[in-house]
Amino acid sequence: MTRIPLICTCLLLLCAAGAHAKNVDLVTLPDREGVELTIYNSDDITLVKERRHVTFKRGANRLVFSWANTLIDPSSVEIRPLEHAAEIEVADTVYPGQKPQFLLWNIESEHEGQVLVEVSYFTSGLTWSMDYVGTTDPDEETMDFRGYVRVFNASGEEYENASIRLIVGTINLVEKIADLARRRGIPTPAPQSPMGMQLLRDSAKEAFGQAESARLMAVVSEAKGVVKEGLSEYFMFSIEGTETVKNGWSKRMEAVSAPATRFDIVYRMRAHQYGPRPVRFFVWINDEDHALGTAPLPDGRIRIFRENGQDGLAFLGEQQIRYVPIQAPIEVNLGPDDLVVYTSRKHATKRYGFTFNGHGQVTGWTEETDWVDEIRNYRKKPVRFELHRQWPGHVEYESEIPTTAFDYQTIEVAVDVASRDRTHYPATVVTQQGGNARQSRIHMR
Repeated sequence: MTRIPLICTCLLLLCAAGAHAKNVDLVTLPDREGVELTIYNSDDITLVKERRHVTFKRGANRLVFSWANTLIDPSSVEIRPLEHAAEIEVADTVYPGQKPQFLLWNIESEHEGQVLVEVSYFTSGLTWSMDYVGTTDPDEETMDFRGYVRVFNASGEEYENASIRLIVGTINLVEKIADLARRRGIPTPAPQSPMGMQLLRDSAKEAFGQAESARLMAVVSEAKGVVKEGLSEYFMFSIEGTETVKNGWSKRMEAVSAPATRFDIVYRMRAHQYGPRPVRFFVWINDEDHALGTAPLPDGRIRIFRENGQDGLAFLGEQQIRYVPIQAPIEVNLGPDDLVVYTSRKHATKRYGFTFNGHGQVTGWTEETDWVDEIRNYRKKPVRFELHRQWPGHVEYESEIPTTAFDYQTIEVAVDVASRDRTHYPATVVTQQGGNARQSRIHMR
């Protein structure tokens, strides 16, 4: 018998040789015709579907399946014929006690000859992650934005020429298990109980089946051909073509390609969030106008570089980004930039509206302060500057530059500052102190 170097999914056929040698039993090890991996990270579940051509004889057939040294869930292994299904029936599944890493299918067949079958099972140890790289031109006008999927295989099995699909988003299997139990009219079982594990497999298969049938949108990128299928609660990346993922190895594949993405540069001054210096952000939208928008973007780390004009790159910064839906902004914090400077000065203060108690003691007053903020831009290009500033207490706020309340204690204003120039932002802040205060919030005048 020729030995195939596969640790698991060794599908053995015990059958008759055919019309010319019906009394001679043969052992056949058919090669995989194809394998499909659907990887779901959140619960470390991968649905594997293998296709093989198996030769059946009329009558009883026995198939042996092995999962030695792998993370396959043996109770999830199933087989079904993709051809002549009405003529082939799986009579039972036997787990031999003396061979704990094997199972036998007893199959009755009215068909004699080759049949394409699908063997499916759940396994653990296959995971994936996403990372992004953005490279701007020297003038920071456009960006070559790319995303890469890295698949890690620690399952104990090697998958050659596999079709790979990645489930993105959160499939709440706990809720699906409870829903499945209600539909079957049984109490929700404990997660690790045999019934709980069975419902886990069934709910995962149901969710993956919905993903497989959903065709809300599909786009194929020209570079790698990654098909994105939009779903209501989650979505799927399908890597076009096949990839070989060896056990103990990882493989990196391009999944997002936007070679001419436009973006905005915004400076934000938020001392309560980022500290006392303005912080520079690259901001763009996951939409068609920015050469994206075909699918949400999974969680991942993004690294930003700039071409230096001398066949080299300058590293600008990196950040972990969260799941980005279509039409949602992508914002990357590149840290403080000393070429944009912000200062705030108090120019004048006066107090009035004093109130007194019965003993002549001051219990409240009104304090009015004039502030002038200055933004200096030492860069070669004009910049957009956004200011959030918190004012606690009962505050009335006024400025000649349009300003809004971001929340009940924070003002928000945006100004443009020309190249190598400065802009002033004046404001008057009236604070009710002591007994004069009524509400802890900002009132815009």
